[in-house]
Amino acid sequence: MCWSCNPYCGGCKPPKPKPRKCTNCGKFNFNEQATKCEKCGADLPELVPPPTVMCLYVGQLCANPCRRHLTPSDDGELKTCKYRTVPKR
Repeated sequence: MCWSCNPYCGGCKPPKPKPRKCTNCGKFNFNEQATKCEKCGADLPELVPPPTVMCLYVGQLCANPCRRHLTPSDDGELKTCKYRTVPKR
């Protein structure tokens, strides 16, 4: 168990999108909705969505998985996950 949460870890809940680096000036942009660099105004690279995977913890597909999807629960029963993201069709 962690002592403090790193939002980019993804161990117990889906990780936050990593900051995008401007290809023009090299600044890291933390605003997830931004399409232009905050420093120079150049276009930022597109966000790559995480792959949709079969979550062994829940037993259903998840579009924004954390590392829980890799192993089933300790007692072998399917659990619910408040962070599960239903895949788009």
